[in-house]
Amino acid sequence: MKEKLELLVERLSDKDVAQRVNALDQLKQEITGSTKTITAVPKPLKFLSSKFEDIKSAYEKEADSTLKVSLHSADIFIKNGLHAAY
Repeated sequence: MKEKLELLVERLSDKDVAQRVNALDQLKQEITGSTKTITAVPKPLKFLSSKFEDIKSAYEKEADSTLKVSLHSADIFIKNGLHAAY
């Protein structure tokens, strides 16, 4: 799982918009699928906490406004940022 999440984070910076959209959609699925019943910190969030700066950088560099809004609204930054703070 960790390797898959790391690859998806890398693809957020891909030159191909379709790859970035696909990576974002898969990250959303991984996070929302793991947070339906929270009894502990979900594994995707544990794994992504070390990638927070990479995700933030991809967001800041994103030129496609639609994808940038999706990145922001995906709650990745909020969820991952809160976890990184702990």
